[in-house]
Amino acid sequence: MVSLYLHFPFCKRKCSYCDFCSAASSSWAEMAAYCRALETEMRLQAARYGHIPVDTVFLGGGTPSVVPADLMRGVLATLRECFAIQPDAEFTSEANPGTLTVEWLDVLCDAGMNRLSLGVQAIQPQLLKTLERIHDFTQAREAFAMARAAGVANISADAMFGLPGQTMGEYLDTLRALAGEGVTHISAYALIVEDGTPLAAQVQRGELAPAGDDLTADMLEVGVDLLTALGYERYEISNFAKAGFACRHNLGYWQRKRYLGLGASAASLLPPEAAGVRAAAKAGVEQEDTAYVRACNTADVRAYTDALLAGSLPPCETTPVSRRDAMFETVMLGLRTVEGVRLADFAAWHGRALADVYAAAVETLRTQGLLAEDALAAGRLALNRRGLRLQNTALMPFL
Repeated sequence: MVSLYLHFPFCKRKCSYCDFCSAASSSWAEMAAYCRALETEMRLQAARYGHIPVDTVFLGGGTPSVVPADLMRGVLATLRECFAIQPDAEFTSEANPGTLTVEWLDVLCDAGMNRLSLGVQAIQPQLLKTLERIHDFTQAREAFAMARAAGVANISADAMFGLPGQTMGEYLDTLRALAGEGVTHISAYALIVEDGTPLAAQVQRGELAPAGDDLTADMLEVGVDLLTALGYERYEISNFAKAGFACRHNLGYWQRKRYLGLGASAASLLPPEAAGVRAAAKAGVEQEDTAYVRACNTADVRAYTDALLAGSLPPCETTPVSRRDAMFETVMLGLRTVEGVRLADFAAWHGRALADVYAAAVETLRTQGLLAEDALAAGRLALNRRGLRLQNTALMPFL
């Protein structure tokens, strides 16, 4: 059983903080060519791996909701043709307020979408303007209503904190407003000023200043308390859900589940045999020591599209991951979650007990007061709340 990710690198306008593989585009022809390429990649990968069973699907970007409904219909028909989407699969698409349409939602729901993730970020007009978002909160509320009318009951919303000029009150008001819309899931994450983005240039010129570290840390902690009080359970550093609505697709990433990425810049995590011995030898990792293979399609949308329209898989960087590195990644990603890493799972995946590999590191967590002792007694390595706040510090002993 694997997860599928499909990338759509188109936006109505690129946000000032975004460094993802995306660009503003309104060209139907460009989107049509890309969708044909994506369909070709699906067919080539299905021929390579067979009609594999899939239990989570995620459409991301970019903004999938700017792709015209007729083009998306063809992509999703090919998706079901090429892969065995399970009846109970979680099927998520990202969307942005201001780009959602009834026709687009109908196409997605007909194809099995049962979860929508809306990029709201904030409710205050001046903060949305700073981020160069194209919507206001009125449009976000309309998008929530439109999704519910289409039959989507599982709706997630994004909220950001640590924004330039943002106050604690404004962030908490955003969380309350999202909860008031009845969303089942909230992703609440701090702004990261990425190099090369317009926002980074504004910060460098002194035109904007992100919230200070102390305020950002306080926003994180107070936000956790508020979301808990509002009935959302924290299950990962930045993710909160009503009971039964944690995102299965994202949990798969943190638990090192195998996934296949389709589209420009899309990443995959594959078993060793998927890339063959040559990839392992190229990176200097013996095949028998390879735990899994990490692959990433080219981020050059034109190169991706041209290759596939010519009938070939796109340029792809393939990296085998050694058993030692895989054990660290298991801990690194697992400790992002409140549940942590199950000791029995670690042993089953790697053939060694976590306590044997990382005994000194676990003891360091205990000494530093970052370890969830109750979890360890229950057979899980997990961080307490302070440890989640100081995750980078908590990971250092494992390096």
